[in-house]
Amino acid sequence: MISIIIGIILTIFFLVIDIVLICSYAFLAKITFIDSLVIGLAGGIALYLCNRTFDVPFCSIKIQPVICLAVTVVLFTIAFLLQKTTPGFWIFAVIFSVLWSFIASLTVNILITENMIAFWIVFAVSFLMSISSHIRSRYAEFKLTS
Repeated sequence: MISIIIGIILTIFFLVIDIVLICSYAFLAKITFIDSLVIGLAGGIALYLCNRTFDVPFCSIKIQPVICLAVTVVLFTIAFLLQKTTPGFWIFAVIFSVLWSFIASLTVNILITENMIAFWIVFAVSFLMSISSHIRSRYAEFKLTS
C-alpha cells in the first residue's frame, strides 16, 4: 500500500516537472518574440494609463484606445526587427537577460529565502539560461502552422 502511494506521489511530481519544463522550453525557445511583446505591451499600456487613468494631457486631447493598440503593434514590430540586427540583438539580449534574471532572483528571495547568496546564485544561473536562450532563438523561425 505504501509503495502504491509513493508511486502515485512520484508520478504526480514528475508530471508537474514535465509540464513546467515543456512550458519553460516554449517560453525560452521564442524569447526574442516575448521580449518584443513585452516592449509593445508596456508602451501601449503606458500610453493608455498616462492619457486615460492619470489624465496627462497630450495636446489637450484624449487619445483613443485604438491608437494605443496601434502604438503597441508598432513598438512590437520595431523591437522585433531591431532584434534581427547584430547590435540590436545583443543590446536586447543583455538588457532582458538581466531583467528576467532579476525577476527570478527577487521571486526566490521573497518566496523561499531571504539569503543574498541564494539571490546571486539564482541570478547568475538564470542569466546564463536567459542569454543562452536568446542566442538559441536568434535564428528561430516563427511558424504559424506545423
